[in-house]
Amino acid sequence: MSVEQDLAKLRRLNSIVSGPLKFIISEVLEVTPLVVEWINVQTSGSAVCRYKTDNTRQYEVRYQFGNIGNLVHELTHVAVNESYKLDFINYPNWATIDLPNRDLDILGRCKNEDLRQTKQMSQAMNSAKSDTLMRLKGWTDAASELSAIQKTEISNKLVYGMINPHKESDTVLNQVLVWLFEWGFPIAGQHVNKPIVNALYEELSTAVKLAYLEREKGKRYVRMNMPTV
Repeated sequence: MSVEQDLAKLRRLNSIVSGPLKFIISEVLEVTPLVVEWINVQTSGSAVCRYKTDNTRQYEVRYQFGNIGNLVHELTHVAVNESYKLDFINYPNWATIDLPNRDLDILGRCKNEDLRQTKQMSQAMNSAKSDTLMRLKGWTDAASELSAIQKTEISNKLVYGMINPHKESDTVLNQVLVWLFEWGFPIAGQHVNKPIVNALYEELSTAVKLAYLEREKGKRYVRMNMPTV
């Protein structure tokens, strides 16, 4: 697989889906022109910003070629950074104290990003994001329609988000929603009792939409109140 094939698949997916899934796929496709380097990795992935002297931003994206969920995860990092401009923090929190200036390498990559993230994170928001992920894990554990492997993959991803909610909560929400769709959920048709996995899909979709709308608000706030950095 190649980046071009993966992006083409995302565009095809975007043409057939609706609701929150369409919101986030459209969102990540919009930021792809900002990516100047795509790097194939065997596990995990990352998005790294290159801060330019003209106040623009470019990105390096590492992901597992052929893995659309992983691609959406990493591009969500880019979308988050473009929305809030808070060093990949997954929520608005502009009342920061003693924030050090970025220490950039020759390519414009921030060498003190962890410290800046620590200064910009909100414990209250971290708790709120973690609570959402924990609630979704409960639905996942109860969803008998998921295979054992699917449950494990979703649970591991949600726990990963809970470990670092300030920078991974939105990304894992979007990734899991893509996974569920790729696996054929929600289950279509009429049911005497709603499948638990459908309830999971609905709860996840609601969380994804709320996070997406918050990022849209962040963009408007930044345009109106903050310099482009």
